[in-house]
Amino acid sequence: MALGPQLTVAPSRRTLQDVHMRPATILALGLALVLGVGVWLTLANAAGDERPPSSAPDTGPGRGVPPPPPDLQREPADIVRPSADAAQHPVEAPVAAPRAEPAETAANVELHVRTIAAHRDVAAFSWRFRSDDTALRGEGQHGHAGLRLPPGGKGQLLVESPGFAPFTTDVVAPAAAQPAVTIDAFLAAAAQATGITLLVHDTALQPIPNVRVDAFPLLPEGSRDAWHLGASLWARRSAAADGRYELPELVPGDYGIRVLATDGDGNLLPLLPYLHTFVLTGSSGYVEDVVLEPGCIPEFELLDAAGAALDPKATGAVQLQLHPPGGAAVPRMWTLQTDGRTTAALDTLPGSGVVSLAQPVAAGSYVLEVSIAGRQRVQQFVTLRAGERQLERIVVP
Repeated sequence: MALGPQLTVAPSRRTLQDVHMRPATILALGLALVLGVGVWLTLANAAGDERPPSSAPDTGPGRGVPPPPPDLQREPADIVRPSADAAQHPVEAPVAAPRAEPAETAANVELHVRTIAAHRDVAAFSWRFRSDDTALRGEGQHGHAGLRLPPGGKGQLLVESPGFAPFTTDVVAPAAAQPAVTIDAFLAAAAQATGITLLVHDTALQPIPNVRVDAFPLLPEGSRDAWHLGASLWARRSAAADGRYELPELVPGDYGIRVLATDGDGNLLPLLPYLHTFVLTGSSGYVEDVVLEPGCIPEFELLDAAGAALDPKATGAVQLQLHPPGGAAVPRMWTLQTDGRTTAALDTLPGSGVVSLAQPVAAGSYVLEVSIAGRQRVQQFVTLRAGERQLERIVVP
């Protein structure tokens, strides 16, 4: 390798010798330096490691805990820091003695729950106790449960079990110094039928094979006497050769039920309706014997002076009243059949055609009053016969 730029003039002999001697000199100096470093390392190991400590804290075994940073407060002198050996051999903390639990209060009421029919223990049940300032609950099995009620407390105890009607009783818990008392609770099987079942027949005890049933909700603000004149909750036609009808389930509440006898096509028969109110609680059921007595279905064909059917669209509203002679007016629902569709109106002619009452009435003497725009036009006496569908023609001048 060339150590400098090449010359174009041939070097002298001395210059060539100097060039050949420089590598030897450099090699000698390198060997001397290596020998000096080796001797120094040997002497250092013999004297011990004197290297300065690393800037990172040494937390290995036997090294101790590093001092806190300068900006932290020093610990109080009376706090003893763990030694280096503590990290290697931790000392277990002393185990605290178990705390004595207060003794459980003994039951002051023993509840014994059995069936009312066979006096057998009820397998599983729940109970609740309520007073003015206390509400407790619990469960029992195999007919027994221990109750811890407030000493001297007065309240009501409720016992329930699936498939049984609830049991309630007033309870006075014994005072603190008195012995426990026993309460016997007898549960009756819950009613399987909680709806309404109707056994419908005529006065000769012959079953009515076809009926129409309407259910009406009894509203607090409504009249309890004219509930059947309002909008029904539902209407059902049903057939039963034995006259036994189970009504659809109804949610708890107050209801009015109307039963009308019909033929197979749904047309009314001249039998008086059955009207009755029921209170359903969700755990009570009714089986009612329904007797439908003979009645009359009056039909009226109202004609004008020319013999044409009276049309409210041409004359204005036409009011109708049917009541016993000398008796007060009774509100009634009137119906009209047109092209297979039924139109109903209260104390008013629903349309042009033959009009009839929505339900049969008892046979006897009646007065029919017809008024137009508040002015009475007709007062006609009619006699209605039992067991008939009776048509009367009335001319309204």
